[in-house]
Amino acid sequence: MRSSDPVLTQTFRLLTPACPDRVWGALTCPQTAPAYLHGLAPRSGWTAGSAVAWEAPGVGQIPGQVLRADPPHLLSVTVEDGSGTCTYLTWSLRPSAEGTVVRLDVEESHPADGCPAELEEVWLPVLQRLGALLDEPVAP
Repeated sequence: MRSSDPVLTQTFRLLTPACPDRVWGALTCPQTAPAYLHGLAPRSGWTAGSAVAWEAPGVGQIPGQVLRADPPHLLSVTVEDGSGTCTYLTWSLRPSAEGTVVRLDVEESHPADGCPAELEEVWLPVLQRLGALLDEPVAP
């Protein structure tokens, strides 16, 4: 069933013992991101208005753009695909007594079936893998 709402929005949260700088580094590192982000390696200057090239093996580059960047607190980017769908990702990082609260807001324009469960199936594993990566000790 196609949603009458042209935008589907979901919010996901993660609490990690990592500091905001370490989380920011994981979000923007093209060598680290593929481990949690479905194989996608983002390449950008990470300033508002910069292009993002989401590189994936066998897929090539998927275009995107940095909408807002306030290191290490907020990163808002787009991921575009050839179908006319654009996914807006906003990562908000907030320090807490236990580390960092990571909030991911996902907005998808013109979702294929308008089903929130589909977004959960795509993005919950991303946050789980990111959390596991950030739980690993940092090499000295």
